[in-house]
Amino acid sequence: MAIALTVPLAGGTYRRGFEASIDVPESQRLQVRGRMHDERFDLEHVWVLSLPGYEVIEARATQNRGDPGLVAPGLCPRYAGIRGVSIGRGFSRRIRDALGEDLPGSATHLLLAIEMARVGQQVFQLPPEFDRQFPVELAGSSGPALSSWQKDRAYMPGLANSCYTYRDASAAAFRERAIVCSFGPEISHPAPGSTRVFRRRKELVIRADGAGFVCENSMQDNLHDIAVRFALDAGGAVSAASSRGERLPYAGLCEFAQERTNGLVGLRVTRDFVEEFADRIGGAHGCTHLFDLSIDCLRLFRFGG
Repeated sequence: MAIALTVPLAGGTYRRGFEASIDVPESQRLQVRGRMHDERFDLEHVWVLSLPGYEVIEARATQNRGDPGLVAPGLCPRYAGIRGVSIGRGFSRRIRDALGEDLPGSATHLLLAIEMARVGQQVFQLPPEFDRQFPVELAGSSGPALSSWQKDRAYMPGLANSCYTYRDASAAAFRERAIVCSFGPEISHPAPGSTRVFRRRKELVIRADGAGFVCENSMQDNLHDIAVRFALDAGGAVSAASSRGERLPYAGLCEFAQERTNGLVGLRVTRDFVEEFADRIGGAHGCTHLFDLSIDCLRLFRFGG
C-alpha cells in the first residue's frame, strides 16, 4: 500500500476526541482548558493567556490515562516550561523545546497544544475605543456583520486573506447580500469573571473501508458546526470528499468556501499533503477550519511518495 495508518483500528475504527472551554478570570486574561483522548491516552492542558498578545503566562498538563511507553508521565512537569510562548509563528518549535525528545509522547502533547492554540484565539476582549473605530455603516443584518468583520481583521491582522471570509475581496459582499454575524458579545466583549464563554468539541474518526480508509472530522462550538469527510484508496488517492457547514460565523459568506471540498476528488495524496490540501481547500479562497480538520486526519497516515 502507498499509505499506512499509524494508529490502531479497534474493530476497524479509530476515534479521537477533543473538548475545550474558555473562562475569563479577569480583564485581559483567558483561561483555556483542553482535553484530548483516544483508546490509548487521555491528556488535559490548562493555560492562562494574556491579551492582546495571546501569550501563555501559566501552563500545566495532566495525564489521566496512558501507557507510559506511549506517553511518558514525565512530560507533564516539563509542560510548564512553555510559559512565555505566544500563539503564532514559532509556537510548535517552542513546545518541542520545552518537552524535549528523549521521552515518548511529546508529539501527542504537541497535538493537544496546537488544539489549545486554535481555541485560545476564538475569544477577544475589545476595548470601547476599538469599537468606536468601526461604526455600523449599513442597514439590516449586514451592517453589524461588516462592523464585526472589520474588527476581527483589525484586532488580529493575521486573519486578512487567511481564508475566503477574511480575504480583502469579501468586503464587497456585505453590500451585495444579507450576511448575518452568528456570534455576540460573549466572544468579543466577555465580562471578567465569566465562565465557559466558549466551548468546542471535536471528533476525528477513521474507518477501514475495503482496501482504503474513510476519514471524518467534525467540530462544534459557539461559532461553528462543520465537518469534513473524504475517502482514501490504497494508493493514497481521494475517491470521495464532502463537507458541511450548519453553523458558521458569517452566514451568507462562509458557505462559499465549502464548495471547494469536492475538488479534492482525484488528488493523490503524498508526503506533501499540507501544501496539496492548502491548494485545494485552504488559503484565501478556502476555509482554515476545513483545512485543519483534514490535515489532522492526514497526520495519522504515512504516505509513500
